[in-house]
Amino acid sequence: MVNALRAVCAALLLCLVAVPAIASDGPGALHWLEGRWRGAGTMLGNASEAVLEVRPALSGRFTELSYRAAGFEGRAFYRPVGDGRWQATWFDNRGVSFGIEALLSERVLTSDWGSADSERGRTIYRLLPDGRLEVTDSVAAAGGAMREFARHVLEKAD
Repeated sequence: MVNALRAVCAALLLCLVAVPAIASDGPGALHWLEGRWRGAGTMLGNASEAVLEVRPALSGRFTELSYRAAGFEGRAFYRPVGDGRWQATWFDNRGVSFGIEALLSERVLTSDWGSADSERGRTIYRLLPDGRLEVTDSVAAAGGAMREFARHVLEKAD
């Protein structure tokens, strides 16, 4: 009886230890990014203002990112796939949509988007030590090298 009780306690302890590891890969792992962000920067070489809104979506199974800057608007729905990896689909006001493969490391989300059949690029969401959020957008140029086309530093607006 004592051995059975010990086995049950050990199993419960393992479950309690395992839950945070699983939760860190869930949609809540982007909690640091959630909210409304606003700030200045540049887009295509011109000064611009950007707004980023991040919130749980579809019963918390996805994280939605909505981005607006200089007449451009887009939205993506991210979902965790394990080991800090995320997948998303992007839609924007150009009528374009494409897949995103992303990696979450600490407070940096690196999103590689597009495909060989469309444009390819990378967006990096980096939480700075002072609590501001830097968003950098690059597109793949001929030969595959990334060329930055937008950079904004945002502050929490809510």
